Amino acid sequence: MINIPCNLCGADDYTILFKSGIAQINQIVKCNHCSLMYANPRMHDVSQEVFIKEFDPAWVLAHGQRRFEKESLQIRDYKKTQAYINKNYPNQGKLIEIGSGFGHLLNFFKQDGWDVMGIEPLKGGCLFSESEFGIKAIPKTLEEASLNENSVDVVLMMHVIEHVSDPSSTFKEVYRILKPGGIFILETPRYDTFMFKMFAKRERSLSCNGHIYFFTTHTLKKMATNAALTVQKIDYVGRSLTLDRMIWNIGVISKSATIKRSLKWISAKLRFNKIWFYLNMKDMQRMYLKK
Repeated sequence: MINIPCNLCGADDYTILFKSGIAQINQIVKCNHCSLMYANPRMHDVSQEVFIKEFDPAWVLAHGQRRFEKESLQIRDYKKTQAYINKNYPNQGKLIEIGSGFGHLLNFFKQDGWDVMGIEPLKGGCLFSESEFGIKAIPKTLEEASLNENSVDVVLMMHVIEHVSDPSSTFKEVYRILKPGGIFILETPRYDTFMFKMFAKRERSLSCNGHIYFFTTHTLKKMATNAALTVQKIDYVGRSLTLDRMIWNIGVISKSATIKRSLKWISAKLRFNKIWFYLNMKDMQRMYLKK
């Protein structure tokens, strides 16, 4: 077990919100000085070695279909982001996605004229990006990729910041690689919502064992401004999802293995993965930042 001080203010003074095994595998705490919520202590620190071991190409073949379909479906959710970026960069430029997965979102911007590249510790995702879309993806973390200073116009980071072991350093590294005036857009769940108040330990994003930071709008803004980034815009967004995915989320909220199995059987029997819709509970935040 690893004890972690607050990544936002450095304090080691917190209130326990949920003990280990209540919401997820880790204990969830809230800093008494800045209100950042985070997993502490952790079962293990997040590392490149662990990530690749857990998500190697064999894993992709066995379990990656759900993530693949999810990425493909949710491209449509970023059309407003595309319009925002193109308004600021009518002649396009260099765009990097941190946590690029299988490359679907990068390909969306590539087709729009952007010079794109991915950073994705999942080696299978990098191989797919290059073979299917002709998009280079570096199989490393952002810090390990060692990109040149002031070299990128736009950085995207969608549902990644909640997974990294040192988000403050990630913000600073993004600032370093951005050109002056460059744009950083990230999306992550938020925890100053009616959904979190209502479901508490059952809230679906809190229940994910891979999530180790849990941002409110305030704590996310504070972390960004600490890295000298300026907040331009914040959207509270939803996402496109299949009925199968929604049923799976209900199973997560139930905290019951029996209910999960039953819902999975019903979903497969009725082919709910073929039905999709857009749902916005305003429990996710998409923040637009500028260097």
